[in-house]
Amino acid sequence: MKQWIWILVAFLGFQGVAGAQQVYEDLSCRSNDPFVFCTQGCKSPDRHWKPVGSGSGWAPIPPYCPYPTVVSTKYCKGWSLTAYKAWFERQRICQVGGGKASDWTGRQRPETVPGNH
Repeated sequence: MKQWIWILVAFLGFQGVAGAQQVYEDLSCRSNDPFVFCTQGCKSPDRHWKPVGSGSGWAPIPPYCPYPTVVSTKYCKGWSLTAYKAWFERQRICQVGGGKASDWTGRQRPETVPGNH
């Protein structure tokens, strides 16, 4: 009987570990480089918005819609699915980590290290 209790305790104890939320998340743009992603956004052809300041600030790039949407209207062009997903990733990820372009201390541009991305 005692053996069954310990098995039950172990089973229920590992439920919390298995249900823990994963911290790492793949990014849609920039080869999973969060610094370049948060400071420069996506590269063309998915550059429909650009980061402004640190955190979640951003600005649309004309002629694309001034809000995240994949649907075009007669006034603006819809975003690509990659740019749409990346915008929500930026809102979720970049305001936590912050980071400014002036924080880069390497000799080369950040988007060229270790390879062009």
